[in-house]
Amino acid sequence: MTNGKITATLLALALTLGGCVSLDARQDGTRIAQLEARLAAAEHRITLTEDYNQLANLQRMYGYYLDKAQFGELIDLFTDDVSLEYSHRGVYKGKEHAKLLMGLMPGSPARGGLAYGMLQNHIQIGGVIHVADDGLTAKARWRALIMMGNYSKQTADWQEGIYENEYRKENGVWKISKLVAAMNVAAKYDKGWGVAPEPMPGVNKNLPPDAPQSDPSYVEYPNIYVPPYHYANPVTGKSWKP
Repeated sequence: MTNGKITATLLALALTLGGCVSLDARQDGTRIAQLEARLAAAEHRITLTEDYNQLANLQRMYGYYLDKAQFGELIDLFTDDVSLEYSHRGVYKGKEHAKLLMGLMPGSPARGGLAYGMLQNHIQIGGVIHVADDGLTAKARWRALIMMGNYSKQTADWQEGIYENEYRKENGVWKISKLVAAMNVAAKYDKGWGVAPEPMPGVNKNLPPDAPQSDPSYVEYPNIYVPPYHYANPVTGKSWKP
């Protein structure tokens, strides 16, 4: 008897003895395992998508609170060990130091609050968000378009810059763990950046930072500066380097 006939005979015997039931059961088990794996992967993608949306909302809320000098609500968005860096001011670490830093900002209670005629819109746009695969940390790049004004003093200003931020999920809630605002340009509305760009604020002697600015090469317009990207080019896989 040839091997082919032996195989055919054994298969027929297996079918006769009900082996088809075991074979179907094994196939069903494999299909179920595959479906469960696909379901778990889909649930993971859905969770990361929800994280993405929550992070986008978190950053936009930051901008709205900053608009109206609601610094208490803004600070609640930070982790306890948050790191903050605004332009040339240097790096401030921890929530308590963040509260002192916010006291330097226009509209803070320490500076008399947000008074009649003050405008300070911080528009958060152009978000590029990447959530870590474990869903516990994330990074994002944002552009800030800022309109400052004081009706009483008859002043109006434009500002623009880039945020490169980091986030951490604590007890299921996303918070800002690191904020780096590399402001690019500031200018009076009536003169514009083409005529009279202004320097960014430097280190405050009354509230020195915990560390100097993280990137010594940072300079504002009309100089050229590209804040380092947290991501690689999605087509080439290469990270940009100056």
